[in-house]
Amino acid sequence: MPRHPKHRRSRQISGRRLTALGLAVAAVGTGIGAAAWAAPATATASTDQVVVDSLTLTPTTPATGTSVTAKAVLHATRATSVQALTVAVRSANGAHYDFSGATAATLDSAQRTFAPQARTFPAGSYTAFVAYKAGNVWHNLAPARSFVSNGSTVTPSPSPSSSASAPSTPSAAPTTAAPGTPSATRTASPSATAAPTSASPTTSATPTSAPSTSASATAKPSSSASASPSTSASPSASASPSASASASSSGSGPRGIAGSWKSVFADEFNGSSVDSSKWTANWLGCATCTTPPVNSGYESAAYAPSQATVSGGSLHLTAVQQATTVNGKTYPYRSGMVQSNGKAQFSYGAFEARIYLPATGSKISNWPAFWTDGQSWPADGEMDVMEGLGGQACYHFHSPAGGPGSCASGDFTGWHTYGAEWAPGSVTYYYDGVQVGRITTGITTAPQYLILNNGVDSTTPAVTSAPADMQVDYVRVWQH
Repeated sequence: MPRHPKHRRSRQISGRRLTALGLAVAAVGTGIGAAAWAAPATATASTDQVVVDSLTLTPTTPATGTSVTAKAVLHATRATSVQALTVAVRSANGAHYDFSGATAATLDSAQRTFAPQARTFPAGSYTAFVAYKAGNVWHNLAPARSFVSNGSTVTPSPSPSSSASAPSTPSAAPTTAAPGTPSATRTASPSATAAPTSASPTTSATPTSAPSTSASATAKPSSSASASPSTSASPSASASPSASASASSSGSGPRGIAGSWKSVFADEFNGSSVDSSKWTANWLGCATCTTPPVNSGYESAAYAPSQATVSGGSLHLTAVQQATTVNGKTYPYRSGMVQSNGKAQFSYGAFEARIYLPATGSKISNWPAFWTDGQSWPADGEMDVMEGLGGQACYHFHSPAGGPGSCASGDFTGWHTYGAEWAPGSVTYYYDGVQVGRITTGITTAPQYLILNNGVDSTTPAVTSAPADMQVDYVRVWQH
């Protein structure tokens, strides 16, 4: 296996990052416990503090292409704060088709109506039920409603055009999950191990803009390592209601970024496995290799292809707590990553991904990231569109000039859209279509490839949790 003398991301520890590490982020809790994800038929409301008074689906026998609406009326026997509330749907074979629009809520004795966004279903039999997450544990509630999509095709009415990206649409089963983490010197030394998992909660939040202050960082290139495939089986993570959004067309243009754009890359993750023509599911290793983390000094999860799966219209990058040995070193976690090195790279353009980030309290769990990287680091640059640092969503641009950037204010757990416009001399960052920052120093010109990873940061135990499922609804790139 050839060596990869390139990767090495520098550990970005800005003033904000240092503050986050040293302050009461620890008050958030230690992680996600075992999921209470029983079959709907066994879920009873009698012992639960949240009670479903009614659950209706309209129509009850939809044709393929017909929108189905769900409405739940519920209350709680005592005041209860839930991290996420959704109407979960399972097909006869267990596939997830949850309604979009999961949300956090405080429930009490007053009846509340919850009506998620409508969605369509392929032909088949389904079971729907209300599920909620509290204390990092998913609960599914009776009653369950069965329905059949009869397979007759109906031409859907045209959807309104907009330049915004897709709305959220959950699809998975309740379970517990937690995201990973990127931004540091990364080393590539693959060895093969496999470990399937899937988990996926769902919440939605509103965008907030943040200042674009710059925080310089010292680049710490890390050496690359050789790949040594090995095999081992690994456990699968428990599942939680996941949101898999029905995305808008990749030709509609990036969200919040004005201009005339042409799509040059898109993956909507509508298949059943990672598209090997676009991605390799580890850090610069062979197709079946499990590789060391990008930054062995700060990350505690190896990257295994088995932790990158596609289902329910989303890419799932799942971190699990399982000792994994690669090239003689054992990491306490294994997690998922995809990167397009050797398959797709770009200079300039608009880059966008719609991502679900698991939470520890109101903080982003672990160290997940959506970023791009050049062939020679730091000379070719590194653009961090979003990385979870100390529980916050942050952006940076690394080059020989440093690593300026900042973090957006607000809660970015759950489903959000993260984008960046890379132009000559500047990178402008957009979260949920709102500009949160702009960097104009050290902007490089060499092509960079795409990376999504769910890293586990060994230095932030307060927001470390596993299993944790970072989900990606789509990745798109446009150029003028």
